[in-house]
This record gives sequence, structure tokens and C-alpha cells, in this order.
Amino acid sequence: MRLCKSSLIIKLLILAVMIFAIVTIVAMHPKMEKLEAEKAALQKEVNEMQQDNLALADRIDALGTDDSTRQIAREQLNMVEDGQIVYVDTSK
Repeated sequence: MRLCKSSLIIKLLILAVMIFAIVTIVAMHPKMEKLEAEKAALQKEVNEMQQDNLALADRIDALGTDDSTRQIAREQLNMVEDGQIVYVDTSK
């Protein structure tokens, strides 16, 4: 009789642990979905930043060239090369 009673108690404990595990997994599912979505958004942001870094690295590499020097002189210093004609828009 004692063996049967302890066997029943063990079975009930195992059942209770299994039910607890299932309830915990079901309760965690929405949180896991939210974290997966957040992970995807962060991964997208990381990819965009890596692309920006590559573009900036390309711009840094191009800074020492004559073409970039001319472009900076035109855009930031309003300089022109010999023989170029400057047109000023007076409508603005």
C-alpha cells in the first residue's frame, strides 16, 4: 500500500511540474515574439549603420584625391577653376 501511495504522489508531482512548465512556456511566447521583433529591428539598424560606415570610409579614402579637393573648393569655398564662368541666379 505504501509503495502505491508514494508512486501516486510521484506521478502527481511530475504532472504538476509538467503543467507548470507548459504554462510557463505558453506565458513566455508573447515575450519571445516581442524580443524577436526587437532583434530584427536592431539588426536592420546595425546593417544600415554598417552601410553608412562603408560610405563614410569611401569618402575618407577619396579626400586626398584632386577631384575631391576640387569638389570641396567649389561647394564650400565657392571657388572656380580658370576658364569657368559663374552664373548667379538673382531671382532668389
